[in-house]
Order: sequence, then structure tokens, then C-alpha cells
Amino acid sequence: MSKPKDYSWMTKDKLMTYTFIALLILAVVSAVIWSQVTPIDTVTGKPFMNLGLTVALDCVVAVLIAVGIDAFIYKIASDSPLNTMSAAVFGLIVALSYSLGVPAMATIEESMLPLAAPQSFVYVALITLVGLVLFKKLQGLAGRKYVNPAAAAKLVILLPFLYAVFVPKDHTINIPTLATNLNYSGTSSFGAWMQLCFGNPGPISKGTLPGYTASDVFQTLFLDKFHGWTGGASALAVIVVGIGLFIVARRYIKWRITAAYLGVTVIMSMLMFAAYGGDPALRLMFELFIGSSIFLAFFMATDPASTPLTYTGQIIFGAGLAIITVLLQTFASFYGGSIVALVIMNLTSPVLDKIGRLKPSTETKEPKLPKAKAFAPEKVKTYQCIRCGACMRVCCHKLSPILIKQAFDKQDFNAMSKLNADYCTGCGHCSYVCPSRIDLKGSILRAKAMLRQQ
Repeated sequence: MSKPKDYSWMTKDKLMTYTFIALLILAVVSAVIWSQVTPIDTVTGKPFMNLGLTVALDCVVAVLIAVGIDAFIYKIASDSPLNTMSAAVFGLIVALSYSLGVPAMATIEESMLPLAAPQSFVYVALITLVGLVLFKKLQGLAGRKYVNPAAAAKLVILLPFLYAVFVPKDHTINIPTLATNLNYSGTSSFGAWMQLCFGNPGPISKGTLPGYTASDVFQTLFLDKFHGWTGGASALAVIVVGIGLFIVARRYIKWRITAAYLGVTVIMSMLMFAAYGGDPALRLMFELFIGSSIFLAFFMATDPASTPLTYTGQIIFGAGLAIITVLLQTFASFYGGSIVALVIMNLTSPVLDKIGRLKPSTETKEPKLPKAKAFAPEKVKTYQCIRCGACMRVCCHKLSPILIKQAFDKQDFNAMSKLNADYCTGCGHCSYVCPSRIDLKGSILRAKAMLRQQ
């Protein structure tokens, strides 16, 4: 029997498990908050299913479909690995990035669908099906995922209903545009509409108008929204859970994207304030804490598979995401603009991968490595690269191990030479930290040998 081998304690399955737990916490928080509300069809006057129960069932539907399809494909396709935890995470992301909750001020039927059960179950199921098959499995055959599967699938499924879903009529008719002075002056002000849109619709539907002072709006947007992306019901919960996940898996989560996104969103909000005036805090609260913004920033924008490998690329990615999001929300009244911005920025990742690479060196510099754990050979499972970029930060010679391996697999001698594969001295740090347990060291040394034969 082979001896146990030391690797970094983090594996892909463990990373997915931690992410699933984080998302599950948010699902529970949203379900508890929204259990206070049973939305009313403002056209027929009939009640929909309790919103908290809808949240829970949406999550169950999405996770079961994702895990089931992953298992089915594993059974019928010999080259498709079983990724149960990854599929479960995908299912939760689909459910938590779906909009629910019918505001009491909704007046147009098309603006209400599919924001409540049972229609939401159908749409969540379709998005999960298309996302897992088309944008996770089939897209993965190309060697990398070019767009976020959940975001791309949501756009594909909901695109035919663009007017009713992405830019509801109520948004353009009633709510003041962001391209104007935002304030709390009167019942038609932006502050008042934020309360009518995101506040608890129960009292509102009975004729009790909520307060819409700065503190009232802050509490709604930051603590307990009752409409919008399920996972962003409580911005505070997203921030606390997200930071906790970043701390636990800091080497493998691209938190710089989130930091850049939030930072540039602040800058863009201040620029819009300078242009249009009003209350800067109101604009900033909206841009930062709306559900589609805060949930995407922590749990979708950081998807390792469809985002840049380098630190510089990640910062540019987050900044671009913020700029496009604010522009769409300001000038198109598209309050979920971040999802389109994410797909757009995903497509720039191949270019951003080339920006900010460390300059290879023949000098050896020992990095600080994560704690080790002994794994028995039969317990070591190999997966496709998740593009976390951890291997690029621990190389003694500042090489790009995963890029060298990809060039070696394609027998691209020119690329292997440009990536300085011959600098490798076989320290093995890259294989040690890889959560997918790819034999990066072996591929690079073979690439080095091939270059020397040329």
C-alpha cells in the first residue's frame, strides 16, 4: 500500500461544502425573514403561497434538480465526474439569485410574474436545468467556463420576458429614475418608493404607509428587504456570512473582486451624486445593498471558474462589474443590472488572465504554504481545474503552473517557452496547494524536459 501523501488541507469538495453551508445559512435567514409575508395578487386580490415557504421550496427544487442531473450525467457519460457538492452549490445559487416578493405597490400584472409560487418553482427549475447542462457541463468541455452558469442561464430563460421581468413596467412608470436627484421629499420621492418596493407589504396593503426617513430606508435595505433576490434579503447577513467564508477559504476565494466591486460602486455612486445631486447616502445605500448587488458581489462575482486568475485581473474585473452595474441601473432603470454586467465581464476574463502575471525568475523564493494534511492515495480525487489561481502564488520561481500544464496538454511548445517552464526546479508547491489535486508538478517537469530536447 502506498504511503499517505501531504497536500494542503483544502480540497475542491471541502471548498464546495463550506460554500454550500454559507449559502444555506443565507437561505434560512431569508426564509425566516420572509415567513412574515404572504403576498397578495394585486390584480385578483387572492393570496399567494407564504413567501418564506416559497424560499425554502425554491431552494429544495433547485438543489434536487442540480444534484439529480449531475448524478444522471455521471451515470451515462464515462468522462463526467460526480460533483455532488458543486451541483448543490449551483442549485442554491440559482434559487438565491432569483427574485421573489410582490410589493404592495405593484399595479401591473406583468410586473408581478414570476415573483411568487407556483410560477417561481417552474422558472427556478428551468434555470437550474439549463444552467447545469448547458453552462456547467457542456461549457466545461471547452476547457474553461467563459460565463457564470447561473447568471447566463437566468438571462437565457428570462430573456423572452424582458419587459416584464428585467425592467418591469412599474419600475419605469412609478419609481423615480436614478438619473435624477434622489431624496426623501414626499410620498413620490425615491426614498418613499424604496420603502414601498422593499418594505413589508403586509401593513402597506392595509393602508399603513411606512416611514421613509433615512434610518427607515437604511434598515430596510440593510436588514430586511421583502422583494428582490432571495439571497440578498438581508445585506447584513450576506456581508457577515461572506466575510466568514472568505476568511476560512482565503487562498481559494477571489475576495479581491468583491472588494474592488464594492469600492468602485462607492466611487460611481458619488460621481452620480455629483452629477444629479440629492442625498448621497440614499444613492449609496441603494447601489450597495440592493439584493442583486450585494449577493452577486460575494457569491457570484467570485466564481473561480469564470473569473481572472491574476490579482490585477481580479481587481479590474470587480471594477468593471461595478461600473457597468451602476450605469445600467442609472440609465436603463434595470435594477438587476449586475447580472448582465457579470456576464459581460466574464467574457473579458481570458484577456484579464494575461494582466498582472508575476515575472518568472530563476531565483528561488520560498512562499508561505497552507497547513498540511496527510491523504491516503485512495482518498485523493482529481478534478478539472477550478481556476482558483492558488498555484500561481506559491511557485518558488513565480511561474504560472496551471497555464504551463494547459500548454503542455496542447503540446504548445511556444507557449511553454514563453511561460518559462524550464525555470521549474520541481519544488511541488503547486501540486501541494491545488484543491483539484492536479499533478501540476509532473506536467511542468515533463514540459521542461520537452523544451530541453528542442
